[in-house]
Amino acid sequence: MGWFKRLKDGIQTATRNKKEAPEGIWYKCERCRETSTTKELRENFYKCPKCNYHVRIGSHEYFELIFDGNYELLFEELRSTDVLQFTDLKPYPDRLKEAYKKNTVTDAITVAKGKVNRRSLIVAAMDFRFIGGSMGSVVGERIARAIEFCIANRIPLLIISRSGGARMMEAAYSLMQLPKTSGRLTQMARAKVPFFSLMTDPTTGA
Repeated sequence: MGWFKRLKDGIQTATRNKKEAPEGIWYKCERCRETSTTKELRENFYKCPKCNYHVRIGSHEYFELIFDGNYELLFEELRSTDVLQFTDLKPYPDRLKEAYKKNTVTDAITVAKGKVNRRSLIVAAMDFRFIGGSMGSVVGERIARAIEFCIANRIPLLIISRSGGARMMEAAYSLMQLPKTSGRLTQMARAKVPFFSLMTDPTTGA
């Protein structure tokens, strides 16, 4: 609708009341429905500037919030493979390609090394946008290697959980990650290296 007709008909729709906002520039709150810029959202630590509603964020957003500045990604060479040749509504390799295309992460967990108040910290952050944050063999292996790295270098570990559970496309391979990671965490406890677990929305588990 042209601006002249809008003026003639007395139509004055404020930005905050528009139904849709351009992706990447504006953020429309799920709770209060008010619109703000993504810059304002980021500067407010990913809480709605109007009502302080907490927005779901991904791995890299957590790294930006937690670390002092620069951070280094670890174990990015590990990638999921279709060992079982699994197919439901679509083949597993197609689901992986779709997840890679839609996201900036390479699996449902990303591990990074950085500093908080000039002290080293390893953060393993899950991302629900990558196949529901499901735990496959790569997720388990990245966690296991992160724990081994922390023990060897005496660096604390923070795991941020945001997951829908086991990745069904990897079946038993997915379930095998649970005892593996639990065993590594036991080793970490015995080594007296600090471990922190942060549960975020959404997380499903026992």
